[in-house]
Amino acid sequence: MISPASTIATTAAILAVISQGSCQTSRTINLSPTAPSDVSQNVDPSFPGFAFEQASFYAYSFNAQGNPNIFSRNLVDSVLNRTGGIPIIRVGGTSGDHGTYNASQKEPTNFPATKFGPQMRGGVTIGPSFFDAFKNWPGAKFEFMVPFRNASYSHSIEWAKAGMSKIGIDNLFTLEIGNEPNFYGWFQDPNGRVPGYVKRYTNLHDKLQDALPALNGKKIFQTLDTAANHPTVLTAKEAFEKGLNDIAPSIKQVAFHYYQGHGPKTFHELQDWVRHSGTVKNMSAFIPNIKYLQANHPKIDFAFTETGYNVGGGGGSIDSNLATALWAVDFQLYCMTVNVRRVNWQQILMASLSMWRAVESKRGDPIVSANYYSQPFIADFIGKGGKTQVSQLNLGDDRDGTLVAYGAYESGKLARIAFLNLDMWTTRNGTRPQVDFVLKGLSATGTQAKIHRLSAPDGALAKNNLSYAGLEWTWESRGIGQQLRDDSTVMDINSTNMTVSVDATSAVMVVL
Repeated sequence: MISPASTIATTAAILAVISQGSCQTSRTINLSPTAPSDVSQNVDPSFPGFAFEQASFYAYSFNAQGNPNIFSRNLVDSVLNRTGGIPIIRVGGTSGDHGTYNASQKEPTNFPATKFGPQMRGGVTIGPSFFDAFKNWPGAKFEFMVPFRNASYSHSIEWAKAGMSKIGIDNLFTLEIGNEPNFYGWFQDPNGRVPGYVKRYTNLHDKLQDALPALNGKKIFQTLDTAANHPTVLTAKEAFEKGLNDIAPSIKQVAFHYYQGHGPKTFHELQDWVRHSGTVKNMSAFIPNIKYLQANHPKIDFAFTETGYNVGGGGGSIDSNLATALWAVDFQLYCMTVNVRRVNWQQILMASLSMWRAVESKRGDPIVSANYYSQPFIADFIGKGGKTQVSQLNLGDDRDGTLVAYGAYESGKLARIAFLNLDMWTTRNGTRPQVDFVLKGLSATGTQAKIHRLSAPDGALAKNNLSYAGLEWTWESRGIGQQLRDDSTVMDINSTNMTVSVDATSAVMVVL
């Protein structure tokens, strides 16, 4: 069953004692050592995925000297090595769906991202050498998009054949037909819409199978990729009932896109932006799709294949920082509880939402953005072995949506706890508040626990000096984690109890 936001993973009531006028709050949690009945499905070790907007993918794959981009590779490996999963990389987006393929073009693309930035609808043309970028990700599998927007699919077929010649069927995770089709001109026809989408999708699906016989007999196609702000316009239920059921055996994944919205412009807006309650509200429109697939097509995954904390940005929007990294942690943990199979985080070379800038560009030198720090945290929470299930813990009355906790259960036993304090704090706000969580019921979990923190001394707006488990990732280290501070601790479980303090604007992981 789907685990709702109010999922109770505790076996007794939660006592909250708040000292008025104090910077400290204490909450006592009576934990169950075993998984609740509404715990999630097993979390895929490849849950933390990455996505590259088509026009930027080449720049993330090659460095300025034209060699494989080890910086990018190290950052991806630093996440997936923690889970033992395979990197699932989506290459797609608006730029590709509005683009064309030119077999005689020598350059990888006519609008290199390092010079021109994103060219979403700017007429990107790719040549055969573009697909060499797929070779620079050993061990990865790809969600590979082919254009779908135009009524004539001849260039889509050539695009697919050229790409598959370099990717290979064994490295193809899904073949994605189109990107955000609900924005297409032909989709706006009130007499067409979903039936028109299904008819066109099925037509190109069949043409691709004819052109690439290796696709036949495989569960390999990806469908929908509905835009984030229109999740009810093109839904799984309507699309399958209006015709996708006929080709369901070949569909591996139903995809949607998720952006929290257009970026916040003030500190007050940032606080509202990252609230857990806001994420739960936004997610409510997607959950019917997950439930439909589980009930009717349990072998078809639901995934967010293009995800970011903001869309568009600009206009003074607050970009990547500690607060948005914590939002990304909470979003992904909540996704696990409602059985989202994976989340691919969108990377665009000169966009503020990206987790790293892979090469030098007009915006500056390569960097690791604050948002990246969400990923090693998420990976460690998943752990290795593929037997982790997740449930949201009930923290009682948290009407402001700033406190949230999750339990990870391995083979049915409590193994890790993640706490997030999404109360926005900066050094200008005085003493940093904290919440003390008094954990009871740990007698069956061992005698000690490791405590890892995701934080920054300057708080919510910090873009630098972040660390997770004391590690930082930088361009100077070429994306390999280096020790920055020693703030991970080992705590005794004293008479089955333990108290964990969580600062405002930080996350803590307890490894039992």
